[in-house]
Amino acid sequence: MIYPLPSWVYESVIYQIFPDRFAIGKGKTVHDKAHLYTKRGGKIVEWNTLPKHKPNIEHCFEFYGGDLWGIAEKIDYLKDLGVNLIYTTPIFLSPSNHKYDIIDYMKIDPQFGGEAAFKYYLKKAKENGFRVMLDGVFNHLSKENKWFKSALRGKKEHLAKFSFYKNGYRAWQNVDGMPEWNWEETPVREYLLNVVEHYLKMGVDGWRLDVGFDVGYVNNALITSRAKSVSTEKYVVTETWNFPSNWEVVDGIMNYHFRESVIGWLNDSLKNIGYALQSAYDKTPNIYGCWNMLDSHDTQRIATVLPDKDLRKLAIALQFTYPGVPFVYYGSEIGMEGGWDPENRAGMIWDEKRWDNDLREFYKKLIKIRKTETALKIGTFEVINDEPLAFLRKAPYVLDDVIVVVNKSEKQEIALSVPDGRLLAGTCFVDLFTNEEFWIVGGILRINVPAKGFRILKATNKTKGNYNQYKRIY
Repeated sequence: MIYPLPSWVYESVIYQIFPDRFAIGKGKTVHDKAHLYTKRGGKIVEWNTLPKHKPNIEHCFEFYGGDLWGIAEKIDYLKDLGVNLIYTTPIFLSPSNHKYDIIDYMKIDPQFGGEAAFKYYLKKAKENGFRVMLDGVFNHLSKENKWFKSALRGKKEHLAKFSFYKNGYRAWQNVDGMPEWNWEETPVREYLLNVVEHYLKMGVDGWRLDVGFDVGYVNNALITSRAKSVSTEKYVVTETWNFPSNWEVVDGIMNYHFRESVIGWLNDSLKNIGYALQSAYDKTPNIYGCWNMLDSHDTQRIATVLPDKDLRKLAIALQFTYPGVPFVYYGSEIGMEGGWDPENRAGMIWDEKRWDNDLREFYKKLIKIRKTETALKIGTFEVINDEPLAFLRKAPYVLDDVIVVVNKSEKQEIALSVPDGRLLAGTCFVDLFTNEEFWIVGGILRINVPAKGFRILKATNKTKGNYNQYKRIY
């Protein structure tokens, strides 16, 4: 069954947090909490230490001390930025810092403050107008899980919950510490679906499904159905790294196709950005529920991939104007850099002297525009020029139309044919960043675009006196 997208999703801007690396709450340091890590064999690390890849995945057991108390204390920072949907990577009991190897889904990890911290964080977020999403790792778990350990000992009641071979068991990407659940067994399905339901009933607004492609279409559909049984306003997004179509069983996917297309175009390896974006829009019915990714805990940071800040701003502008939900990875708004995991998971920089404040203000302005403009939230999408890239976001009401132009080369003057017959001659398009004005005549809009620049142009009715040529145009 395909469900309508919850109305609040159209208004959302996501902020992803890797809890161990965002903020330590209650005035503590990682040293104050050392026993929570060392008793499980972990190592504590100073906040400003840059994470590095180490043999035998030792970096997965280095802890910086971030917790849910810390996230709650930084709500005002997030509110000032303008984001309104917080997605955290897993928070359940687990031996690692990333917690994609869950021991117990019904326990919030004490390293993050336990259930008390979770309830406080949820309450604080809700009081300040935020939605909250959790990370559902339902394909695999930790080998320290009691059921799996029981199955290893040959207990029949747990053997079928996993897939054992003659010389081992099925594990995610053959990682020994992450055995896979056997979703084909009814007790497994019911247990995991009950986990989904439990946290939604506590007030969580949705789930991101880890490695949704491994979980499969049928089980993604089951999870979505269970979530919607709690409320049709719950939101389910799955992780998949392919072209975004064929995943209508969920509300949306993490749109890495968007990321690869935009970065490829700006790095000159992908030539037809218009086709890439248009085909994804045309073939993806749930595109408005998909996440417009530029970076995440699984990729290099966007500042590392696009060190030229002017080009990076073009990518960010596209992220906020393409159909879908804009997605900000913690620290990207202040220019944090980082390579592949674990380098992309450094401690959040809280020293404001180290912030790129120009970039942060740029994000704030785009977030405000995105949340204000109807066309950018619900408008249709049509590419109207290839180089520079230009597209029309057509809104239900003509004077909400927005045209976006993105130019990665030298300054250009162009004429755009705008395929909306409701736009009358003499309609003014105002640049929402610069307040410059351009006029459309005969369906042709003539504009200039700065080098490595962009325009977000909003249709307006500027006429003299009381005359209104749009009085009978819808």
